[in-house]
Amino acid sequence: MPNQEKVEIVNSLKELLSDASTVILADHTGMSVKQFSTLRSRLRENDTQFRVVKNTLLKLAAENEAVKEIVADLEGPTSIAVTRGDPVATAKVLATFMKESKLLILKGGVVEGRPVSAEQAAALATIPPRPVLLAQVVGGLQAPIAGLVGTLQSTLAGLVMTLQAVAEARS
Repeated sequence: MPNQEKVEIVNSLKELLSDASTVILADHTGMSVKQFSTLRSRLRENDTQFRVVKNTLLKLAAENEAVKEIVADLEGPTSIAVTRGDPVATAKVLATFMKESKLLILKGGVVEGRPVSAEQAAALATIPPRPVLLAQVVGGLQAPIAGLVGTLQSTLAGLVMTLQAVAEARS
């Protein structure tokens, strides 16, 4: 029979996972409390919660099919990074910490409702931030229009110069 503390933990995990746009699972074996606190504070800056969870309680809390899929065969110590914000920012913080500490190992995750492998979660860190992506899209949309304007402008300038030369020749 489950005790009240475990029921509360499962309920809080359910609530946390239901609001999440991104969930990334990691193995934190060997991390000191100081390192864990450092990582936690870095993630907090990106509106991301990072906590240690028991695999069995996480499996009980998983209601979403994508989350159920990634937690089905979890083994070993597990911590989760959960965010409602930008998944790329969270992945970048985790990737940076992985390079610095050599201790954190990604296990997989769920991004925007889709399960991702550990490699895909790590690759997420290589994507430019959202504002840069939006700027690239706008630049891509703007380039053909700017080219059209330049072409029309040079054509009109050529026509004006031709008419001016004809007018000067007649005078």
